[in-house]
Order: sequence, then C-alpha cells, then structure tokens
Amino acid sequence: MPARTSRMIGRDAELAVLRDALDAGRAGHPRVVVVRGEAGIGKTRLLQEFRAAASALGGTPPITFAVGQCVDMGEIGSPFTPIRRLLRELYATVGDDVFRAAAQTPTVVATLAALLPELTTDATPADTGADYITESIERVIESLSQDHHLVVIIEDLHWADAATLALLKTLAVTLRGAHVTIVMTYRSDDVGRGHPLRPVLAELDRNRTVTGLDIGRLSPAETVELARAVAGAADTGAIDTIVKRSDGIPFFVEELAELDANEALPDTLRDLVLARFERLSDTGREATGLVAAGGVRVEGSLLETVHDGDREALRAGLREALAAHVLETSGEGYAFRHALIQEAVHDDLLPSERAELHARYAAALQRQVDAGHAEVAAEAAEHWLAARDLPRAFDAMVIARRHADSTWAPITAARLGERLVELWDRVPDAAARTGLSRAQLYADTAAAWRLQDSARAMRLARAGLAVTPADDVLGRAQLYAEIASAHGNAGRISEMITAVDSALDLLDDTAPAHALLRARALGLKVTGAASAVGGEDERQRIAAAALHAAELSGDAVALATCLMHLTWPLIDRGHLDEALAYIARIAALDLPADRRLHATISELDTLVRAGRFDEAVERATAAIALAMEVGLDRSMGALLASNRAEALLARGDAVEGEAVARRCLDMLAGVPTFRSFSLRLIALAASWDDRADEAEEIRRRESADIAAVQAEDPEEKIGWAEFDTEVALNRAEGHADDAVRAALVDAAVTAALVLDDEDFLQGPGTSRRLLPGAVRALAEADLLGLDVDRRERLRTTVTAAVASQPDDAPGRAFAALWAAESARGGAAPIGPWRQAVTMADERLIPVRFLHYARYRLAESLIASGDRDEAGALLTCIVADAPSDGAAVTARWARELSVRAGLTILGTQGTHGSDAGGAGVAAGIATLTRRERQVLALVAEGLTNPQIGQRLFISPKTASVHVSAILTKIGATNRAEAAALYAAEDDAVPAE
Repeated sequence: MPARTSRMIGRDAELAVLRDALDAGRAGHPRVVVVRGEAGIGKTRLLQEFRAAASALGGTPPITFAVGQCVDMGEIGSPFTPIRRLLRELYATVGDDVFRAAAQTPTVVATLAALLPELTTDATPADTGADYITESIERVIESLSQDHHLVVIIEDLHWADAATLALLKTLAVTLRGAHVTIVMTYRSDDVGRGHPLRPVLAELDRNRTVTGLDIGRLSPAETVELARAVAGAADTGAIDTIVKRSDGIPFFVEELAELDANEALPDTLRDLVLARFERLSDTGREATGLVAAGGVRVEGSLLETVHDGDREALRAGLREALAAHVLETSGEGYAFRHALIQEAVHDDLLPSERAELHARYAAALQRQVDAGHAEVAAEAAEHWLAARDLPRAFDAMVIARRHADSTWAPITAARLGERLVELWDRVPDAAARTGLSRAQLYADTAAAWRLQDSARAMRLARAGLAVTPADDVLGRAQLYAEIASAHGNAGRISEMITAVDSALDLLDDTAPAHALLRARALGLKVTGAASAVGGEDERQRIAAAALHAAELSGDAVALATCLMHLTWPLIDRGHLDEALAYIARIAALDLPADRRLHATISELDTLVRAGRFDEAVERATAAIALAMEVGLDRSMGALLASNRAEALLARGDAVEGEAVARRCLDMLAGVPTFRSFSLRLIALAASWDDRADEAEEIRRRESADIAAVQAEDPEEKIGWAEFDTEVALNRAEGHADDAVRAALVDAAVTAALVLDDEDFLQGPGTSRRLLPGAVRALAEADLLGLDVDRRERLRTTVTAAVASQPDDAPGRAFAALWAAESARGGAAPIGPWRQAVTMADERLIPVRFLHYARYRLAESLIASGDRDEAGALLTCIVADAPSDGAAVTARWARELSVRAGLTILGTQGTHGSDAGGAGVAAGIATLTRRERQVLALVAEGLTNPQIGQRLFISPKTASVHVSAILTKIGATNRAEAAALYAAEDDAVPAE
C-alpha cells in the first residue's frame, strides 16, 4: 500500500490563523477559534499540524495542552463528556498539588471532584447549580494560565452534550485567563436548522475574542499535489480521476490515491469509504465492526469486555485494522481514522448484528452503572435503545436524568425527561420506575427547559395537561404553573396571570401539601405589572398571601423568594428600613450560598440608598469572601463587587472604587445590566474627577449596549440620565461661551426630563438618584432663561418627584440641596447652602455633593462680601475634593478664587494630586491619581494597549503615562515600577 503523506498541503492561511491565536494567548490575550468544515475536509489534520507547531515552541510560559473529544451519543449525551477528559489531562499534566492550588478553596475542589474522581477530597461540595461547575472550571483554567499557556482543544462540537455547550459558551465569553488559547471544531454539514449548536455559535460570533475559521476544499492544484504526495508515481490519468472524483476533499483524495492500481474504482463515496474495511480479513472486519458499534472511539478495556470470542483473535484483528489505517490508537483505546469510516462500517452491519453488538455494550456499561458509575448511564441507555430493549433503556435514562441533575446539567436532564415522556406508554410501570407521576415528569421537564427555551417548555406543559386526568389536582396545578412561567419569560403578563389563576383555582390554601406550589404561583403573580393585578395595594396583598403560603410550606427557598417579592417594591418606593427588615429575615434562613448572595445584592443596594456606605462596604467584602469560597466569585462575586464599588465611590474612596468597578467589567460581560451599572459608575466618576473626555468616550463607545439595557431596566435608564445630566452640567459650569453653556444646560434638561416617565414617580426610591442633577439643571435653565415650556415641564416633574420622597436622613440631605438650588435665582442664598453643607457633611449622600454644596456656598459668600469664609471653604475644597473623586469641583474652586481675586492654599497644585502635591518628595507620592491608576495596571502586568482598553484611553496616551511614571519614581523598567508599587501601595486590596 502506498505510504501516506506526512506533509499537510494547502492550509497555510488556516494554520496562520491558529498561530495568531496562539501568539495572542502567549502575549496574555485569551483567544478562541472555532474551526468549521464539512466531513473529511481536514479539521483534525489541521489541529495535528497546529499542535506540532505549538509543541516546538520554547520559552515561557510552557505550553500545556488539554483535549476534549465530544462523542456521538444521540440526543441524550452524558453531561460534560469532553470536559471530564480535558480536566483529567490538565490534572495529570500539572499534578495534584498545582491543580488543588488552582481551585483555591476546598469547596471548589469538592465541586470539581464530581467530574474528576481522581481529585479526592473530604470537603463538602457547593450547593447544586450550573454556575458552580462552570465557575469552578473557569477558576482552574484562569489560575493555571498564570504560569502555563493553556491550549484547550475541543473536537466535534456537533456531538457535544448540552451541558458542555453551555459551559463552552460561557468560557468563550467570560474567560479572563492570562495565557489561554481555545480551539473548537465542528462538522458544518451536520449542523442544520434546529441543531442545539446553532444558538451557541450565534452567541460566539458576537464576541470579539472569537474567530471563525472556515476550512474549504482544496483547489485543483492542491488536490493534484496531495494526490501525488500520497499516490507517488501514479500516471496522469489516475491523478486526473482522483481530482475529479474527490472534489477537493482531502479525506477522499487520500482514500482514492491509496487504492491499488488494479483495483476497480468504487461507484459511490460510501463504497470508497468502505474500501479499506472490505480489504480486511474476516478477523479484521469482525474486530472493526465491534469497535464501530461502540462509536468513533472505544476504550480498550471496554472492547475486551464486550468481545465474547478469542481475545487473541480480537487483538490480531485490531492490529490488522491499525496497519490498514482503518483504526488508530487513541490513549488506552482505539479510534477510527475518520468518523466517516465508523459511520459507514456501522451502517454496513446487519440489523441483527448491530442489535446484538449494542446489547453487549449496553450490558457492559450497565454493570458499571450498577456499580455506582452513573456517568455512563446515558451511554448505556443509547445502546439499550439500539438493542431495542426499551424497559432497560428507560431504567438507564432514569438514572442518567438523576445524574444530570446532580451534575448541574439541566438541558441534558430536560432531554432525558423528553425521552422518558416519549417512552412512558411503551414500558410497564413507568411511574414506579421513575418515582414520579406522569404530570410531575412533564412539569419537571418543562421547568428544566424554561430558562433556555420558553416555547418548548410551554409545549411540554400543555402536552402534559392533555394527558393528565382531572383528579390529579396537584399535577395539573404544577403544569399550569409551568405554563405561567413560560408566559412570564416571554413577557406575556396577562397570559401568565391567567395561567396562575388556573393553578390557584386547583389548590387548597389550607393544605400544607399545596402550600409550596401556592407560594410559587402567587410569587409569579406578584412579579407581574402592578396594573395587571389591580395596583400596588393588590400586589402587596398577593405578596403577603405568597408569604403565608411559603411559611406554611416550611421551604426556606420559597420563603426567601417571597420575602424578596415583598422587598423590591419597598426599595422602589423608598421604604428602606422595612426592606432591610425583610432582608434580615432572609439572612436568618438556612439557604444555599447563591440564594444568600442574591439577597445580599439587594441588601447592598438598599444600604447605599440609605446612605450607610461603610456598612455596605463591610457587608460586600464579607459576601465576596463567601462567593470566593464556594466558587461563585466570577458571577455573584462580580455583582457584589459592583455594588461595593458604588459604596466606595459614594463615601469618597475614589481610586479603589473606580478600580473595583473596572475589574468588574470583564467578569460582567454576560450580564448586560450589571455591566452597564459598572460602566456608568466609572463614567460618572470620571466626570466628577475632571476627566470629561474619558467619561463621554465611555458613553459613546458603549452607546448601543447601554441603549439596549435602558430599554429593559428602569434603574439603568434613570442611572444613565443621571450621568447625562451631571456630565453636561459639569461641562457647562463656568464655561466662557454663553451659547455653549446654554446648549449644555439644555442637554442636561433633556436628560433630566426622563423623570416624566410615570414609572419613576411611582418609585421615589428609583428617581432619587437623578433629582440632584434635575434640580441643578432646572436652576441653570432658570438663570439662563431657556425655553419656558421645557422649564415648566421639568419644574412640575421635579416638584412631584421631590414631594414623593420619603422623609429619611438621606432624603432630608437631598431636600436641603433641592431647596438651595431652588433659591439660586434670588438673593445670595447663603442660608439654604449652609444648611445643604451641614446636611451633606453627615456623609449620608455621595460625598461629591458635599464638595458641590461647599462650592455653591462659597460662591454665595463671595457675592455677599464674606471673602474670608469663602476662602476657607475654597481651600477646603481644593485640599479634599480630588482625593474624594471630585477634582472637577476643586478646579471650579480654583477658577472661582481667581475670578474673585482670592488667594487660597493649593491653587498651584496639579490636577488630580493632593493639595500641595507639587512639593511632595519624589516617588510614588508625586504621581497624579491617573498615574497611580496606570501604575496599578502596570503592576498587574498589562501592556499599554491593555491599559488603554481598561481606562478608555489610547495606547499612545498610556505609553506617555508609563514614561512619566518611570521618570517620577526613578524606575528603569516596568518590572521595577511594579515592584515599587507592590512594596509601597496598599490602597487597592485584591477582591
């Protein structure tokens, strides 16, 4: 037989794309490449060439490969099949100690042990949930990538199980590892409409770090080159035939080129694929057929268990198939050289022969399942189905479904539920086998689909209703609840409430057995629009009924959910003490960690609104530590950190607060609302820190995503209106050109008029954040004599919003600001501004308003002739405002002192530095706040382009900052500068 070519032909451009991704990973920029192409096009060969080239690279960090192979197991699939192999390779490569260190906490080690039995532990795993396993894997990859360049390869995504697809989508979007390159492949001709991979691919295509790589057919010249490389001295006519018949597909080129010269050309491609197989002896064909029944790849130990004949004959047949390039070795097992060969050989088996071989595999795997290895139950079920043994297939599916639930694979569990529903009438005693009623199985399966595919969940629930008898009251109520949930997810509120009422009509409000479902149904109802359930009072009545049902059920999670339903409207209405009391009840419950952390997010928001900034920072820090322990630091931890950043900025810890918010951005890539929240914290901080250009660049660059979030979330709508109002007013303050100033104030009025939306007037707790800017915009518009109608419209809206505010301590501080702003048009309003300063100085509202009130008071004092007190106030502003993140106010104070002819301390200081900063000794203390931010990122190891991206500045500007820093602190290079920072700076502790 002619020798196969060892040289890859015609893939230089494709290989260059993979090498670019490899180089990016080595440089600290994670990249993902999705390789797609039809069967036989050479995807695996390309990866072999890529891996060989990567392995030849020297230097640091060392490259560590981890490969996961998806397996064709029908629609079911065992959860995380390729991920288990990938983790096993990483574990074997880096060793137990390093792997455990990468997991960081015993709880995460226990979570990973569910997928990696070699990782023994006495620790208790985290509460169940898909987030736990996803984040645990992310943590290990990210940690290992600090000292290793991880090259992660996942082949044949078209066969991936649902849990693996969900994990890979999350990894590709949120991974922040230092040195990571991920390559995934799939067979494009197998991914048609409705294939579960398609929505994952659509999500990946939207991510800037993901590159799609199409592998096309070889050109005629490349086909000739490959044919000659394989066929050697074949004549021109034979080569022409190969080119014509192969159609540029490398696999077919090789198969055609390796036919014997006197061998007839196969009539069909199927015959071509089987040509090697047909040339084998009976022993070789028997061994190959046995492997084909097991799949593309089969472990050697399983193969020998399944084989019922002479072991030496099996081994001889395998050796023959290996020599003929039908099979190849794969670890401790055997794999077909190409999946097309496996498919053709399997299809060539007689039906009875296929059933018998699958029965052997099923029995062997079932023995493993019975011994406690539930992870192979899904595979056993597929073989039992192929063997046409429905009862045993059903039983294996029941075990596989439970295993999917226990390993946080809801979609896999849902698909198994659908198969069980399908087989229900075809097996005896289905209810006894599952431990569920038919209605419960339908409802549970619909619930598993609910967040992924509401329409599918709806169809299942309705199909369940059609076969559930009227006397199964609880079962029918469960199905109505699932229909309601599906309607709610789709935004159909009235239909949701109709379905909820249908469920409630079936339930007894005094029966403990019905209490949990009643609590859930009432909770769904109260989440609907207040208008749809008769207004806010009716909403509260329903929530109270839900709370009573949850208490009757004794279920802590249900009780916590109902308490949160009561809490949210209280927060929106500004009844913060009552809201915190409900949250305290939640904290006292025995809840899973993720539920506790969810409640803490609402608690932090409430504490900030209540002006309890120090308490919010303390609670956030403790909650982040809990998230770290259980392995939720990337999701829940990032949400908590964004709330912590808000509290830090509000109390004046400007450098740390902005740094925390910036660190959240990457982690929140998949959470648009909270990413928008973090962005506006940064943007608003930049505006008040006198970095208006940067603030506006953030707004401009992110405008599309911000607009999408604003359309869905009132909090973000009013939050960005706050930013737009204040940044325009900050620009307008003291502007020399009256026309420009008027245009800026008009823009501020336009932004503030979002208060016209009646949703905000119904939620004074939500509208409060915008009121300082809105009142300020109104005062400026009055002073400039802008459009009367617009001013009156804003005045009416602001008056109503102010009147709706609760009479709490922050409310009184804001009220003093509103009163002072309202007095600006008359005589010098010293009294109102003095009161505003006094109230703001209690630090129950963001500290920027204290400096602003001081500035306005100084302005009023100068107008009344009290220059000494004015000078003292301006000196205070210049000294304190920059470190509190209000450098723009310090600049106004300096400019006002110049206009008034006052000499104050600190007017010669550089922007962003502390008062008198020009005289500080050389070293880190001389750096401006912006330079300290840049130095912190240098210490993290970021390059100038990365620093620019993080700080929304150009790489050139970042380079200028770095050069200035090195000069000021006397460092000769970036490494030395990072060392000095690490030794001297403790301002921004790690999350």
